[in-house]
Amino acid sequence: MSFHQSCHDIHIVHEMGSTMLCCVARDNSGVGHPRKIRLDQHIGNTDGWFIWGGENFTRSASDVRLEDSDRGPKLTAELLTRDGGSKGRQGIFLADKIANEDGHLRFLGP
Repeated sequence: MSFHQSCHDIHIVHEMGSTMLCCVARDNSGVGHPRKIRLDQHIGNTDGWFIWGGENFTRSASDVRLEDSDRGPKLTAELLTRDGGSKGRQGIFLADKIANEDGHLRFLGP
């Protein structure tokens, strides 16, 4: 199940040069647990575009935000291109690859 359907208080924080996805995730019994996942372990920047299976997007990102969408939380940012430019604001849907498994956030793979 996509994490946003069984979690609340979904937000991002910046810690030690990384972007963390934080929330309260319900387990199978309905009990909520504070959880976080380091997005920089799963998302990268490829010449100004977000990419799943990459890493360390925060290093080349500015104005990182979490936005609501009809597909769940959308991570958006201005990402630098190889030449130092920008392709404009980019976004990636977190619910496509992050799940809540019995109260734990899990990355579903590239």
